[in-house]
Amino acid sequence: MDNFPLDHNLILETAIDHFQRYGYKKTKMSAIAKDCKMKKKDLLALHRSKPELFKDVFLELYGRIAPQLQDIMDAEMHVFDKIRHFTNEYVRFVNDYKFLPLGLIRKLNSRTDFAKEFIVNLRMPDPTLFYEQIEREIEKGKIKPINPKQLMINIFALSVFPNVASPLMKDFINAGNDEFEAIKEEGRTQVANFVIDSIRVPDEIRSNSRLQIAG
Repeated sequence: MDNFPLDHNLILETAIDHFQRYGYKKTKMSAIAKDCKMKKKDLLALHRSKPELFKDVFLELYGRIAPQLQDIMDAEMHVFDKIRHFTNEYVRFVNDYKFLPLGLIRKLNSRTDFAKEFIVNLRMPDPTLFYEQIEREIEKGKIKPINPKQLMINIFALSVFPNVASPLMKDFINAGNDEFEAIKEEGRTQVANFVIDSIRVPDEIRSNSRLQIAG
């Protein structure tokens, strides 16, 4: 947050705390201003509205995780290790800031211009090297044929959905709050295991394929 003046840093950290504790809907600008020891009008002079403040909070938090995800996708490591590191970091991030996915979806559904504003300010990680690595592993017969972009969608969906639909999912699987939080935490490893198992070509099949080619 070095790009922001001190007041902005305090506001963003306070807003993160309020969004996390109360959720987007119940968070009030007046309460954030009070905790920042400033008048609401002064807060609104810096952040015109709650949606505007939420956008700045999202960009700040996303700016913390995006470089880590980029480093993982660009790293020299086995593709399965990348998936494990990527899902571990992303699920941790979503679990730490569980208000983000649901709050973002609500704003995207309520304001058609909200997505455009995000895209303008958002620097998305570039998955090109990761996609190319997936395609090479498919050619080697180590991974089942899959569109790398579809694989990325699957990873994000499995990582985010438990927080987006938490009230529904808790009832559907009949889990209490503590149990559900534990299940989401297990997702840091379980999501990767599920994804890898779904795309991995078993060793015996690869061996049989090599024997058939040799024959």
